[in-house]
Amino acid sequence: MVNVIVGCQVCGAKTSGGRVCGNCTTGLAHTLRHLAARLPDLRIVASKKATVMAREQGHGSRTVAPIPLNAGAWQLQQSIEKYAVTLAGVLTLPYRKLPAESLLKGAASRTPALMQRRDAASIHTLATIASRRLDRQLEPPQSRILIGQCPACGDDVWSSDDDLAAGWQPCTCGQTINIPSVQEQRIFKLAISDAQGTAAALSRLLKNCGIEVKRKTISKWKARGALKPVGQQDGKPVYLLWDVWAAYNR
Repeated sequence: MVNVIVGCQVCGAKTSGGRVCGNCTTGLAHTLRHLAARLPDLRIVASKKATVMAREQGHGSRTVAPIPLNAGAWQLQQSIEKYAVTLAGVLTLPYRKLPAESLLKGAASRTPALMQRRDAASIHTLATIASRRLDRQLEPPQSRILIGQCPACGDDVWSSDDDLAAGWQPCTCGQTINIPSVQEQRIFKLAISDAQGTAAALSRLLKNCGIEVKRKTISKWKARGALKPVGQQDGKPVYLLWDVWAAYNR
């Protein structure tokens, strides 16, 4: 029997008898274990809550809960946990009562099976991007702020003051990032849950997205009738995040 020499779906190297080469298969196992090892630290970063509130869906009901202070870390945590459950599902591993760390470790021990799938390259790419995003969350680049994700590759976009002033920057995947568009997508993901808070709380949240909107400015919009409060908190007006964002873009 003659082995057919083909190209690895991930790196392009010659390989026989499989879709992915041995180096990439071993590399995926290492990446999955790395995600499992650092996920607890990410949870700690994401667990700090802000004073901005939003409605969250759970078990058939909608409850009001505070938005994580580090929305980027929280969104990444959700993404990694969903990825872990997906891997467990395709490997027919029990996952309903196991933490994501255990699922990632279980998947790491079965990477040869994963790399024989038709979507092997996507599985490998998602793990690589998640690992890079996690490391940056725990060790963020100096003088840069996370504004959202690249629409082309899904990697995090960390912008400097010069990038924010220019309105664009290159991504590591080669695409040119439209910064206002990426920021809007991040705000939209938060706003669809009816995120709301006082002028000061929303000002802090927007600042964490690289958007400078002062508390006094939000109050002035209310005085001019450009912004209407939807409630009160400790005697202070509460606004919807999306309404503030709309007023900012008028």
